[in-house]
Amino acid sequence: MDPSITEKAHPPPDSSIKDMDKGIYEDLVDHEAEQKVVRKMDRNLITVFGALYLMSFLDRSNIGNANLTTFSKDLRLVGNQFGAAVSVVYATYVVFEPVWNILLKVLTPRILMTVSCIAWSALTLGTAFVGNFKHLVVVRVLLGAVEAAIIPCIFMYITMAYNRDEYAVRQTYVFACAAISGAFGGLLAYGLTRIQTANMHGWQWLFLIEGILSFCIAPITWFWLPNSVDEARWLSPAEKELLAARLRRNTGVYNPEESFQWSEVARCFRDPRIYLHAIAHFGIDTTLYATTTFMPKIIAGLGFTSTIDAQLLTVPVYAVAAGSYLLIGWASDRVKLRSPFLIGVLCSCLIGYIILAVPASPVGVRYFAVFLVAIGLYSSTSLNIVWTACNNSGYFKRAFATGMVQLVGNSAGAAIGFIFKAQTAPRYLEGIDFAIGMTVMAICLTAVNAWVVIISNRRKREQIAQGALDQPELGDRNPHFLFYV
Repeated sequence: MDPSITEKAHPPPDSSIKDMDKGIYEDLVDHEAEQKVVRKMDRNLITVFGALYLMSFLDRSNIGNANLTTFSKDLRLVGNQFGAAVSVVYATYVVFEPVWNILLKVLTPRILMTVSCIAWSALTLGTAFVGNFKHLVVVRVLLGAVEAAIIPCIFMYITMAYNRDEYAVRQTYVFACAAISGAFGGLLAYGLTRIQTANMHGWQWLFLIEGILSFCIAPITWFWLPNSVDEARWLSPAEKELLAARLRRNTGVYNPEESFQWSEVARCFRDPRIYLHAIAHFGIDTTLYATTTFMPKIIAGLGFTSTIDAQLLTVPVYAVAAGSYLLIGWASDRVKLRSPFLIGVLCSCLIGYIILAVPASPVGVRYFAVFLVAIGLYSSTSLNIVWTACNNSGYFKRAFATGMVQLVGNSAGAAIGFIFKAQTAPRYLEGIDFAIGMTVMAICLTAVNAWVVIISNRRKREQIAQGALDQPELGDRNPHFLFYV
């Protein structure tokens, strides 16, 4: 933390975002003790959140691995019914994301996330016993509704417990679990789909075992996740007191006493930055859902015709995605910049897609292109949401803003099964062309958003120079609340 404004009620005109994020309690903080308790928070909170997201993401995307088996044949799927089954989960997922975000404080994090975990685990387990397309659609629709509570609420909890310059790296820890789930899912699918018994096929064992694994996380979530971080059972009294002081210092960003007001929701609709984030997120999530769902088939289309080869070759791709993502998240928090990193990883995706779209590219080059896409796979998704959260203050405005961005973005998941059509497998050239267009759009909108933020910060600094008061209760309208670029 930057102590440069600890004794000033109003920062100078050139005050930085680092300065603005600090509060009046700076001199009272033992920084060494604070860092120790933050690391303890990471070990306990982020571990639980990572496990929740790992299994929820795995249980939502494992249908891609199942499709490499007799799944479609056993359920008698015809035409693009598999693509429809992939997409329909997002019909309810996108609708419920902003709802769960708003209800997080009302229902409490412990109850909401534990119940969600139990519900999606039961539905995953139930997928093992669906008998036709209609059954599959019903299960997938319900799965989307209950899983919508996980990642939006995890991120809102991070904004309740951490400082703004700590969001990205914590989000990367959680999102890296999605990359791990991709690698883990490929290995698990390799083993489980080879099990054949008299009454069950390999894909049924895949859903059954993964559903049971998810159930195991529910009691851990209930006992280990506090509704407020300064109430955690794994903290000592002194650590709770230190965290309480840290939360008071952060009230300009998150005030636990804030009550719901419709005016905070209305502010989102009047903020042009939210629309830029949301539309860009649609383009970003096109990459996320296309690659995570169809990667096994895309890799198979490179010439690796063996199901085993295609599943195992996804593992190093996800490993690179996780490693690059952790590095990018750490760097983004370190320099307190979002848009340059976001544009950078989107350019990596764009180059990868262009190579995949070239028919004459050698197999090795196209496999390398999958790695380039993977570099931006989770980094872009996370950074855009982190950027949205950093620049919206007031819990309910932030909750609705991030929920709205994710609603629009995740609608890409609802569309992706109809863009990457089964009839165009395994190269999915039409879908890849669409992804190229969406990635270009996301890059352009991110650049425009960065320009808007720079202009807004310039105006705020002018207000500070003219003697504007520091009013944390105004949230992001406070002249001293400088936006992250």
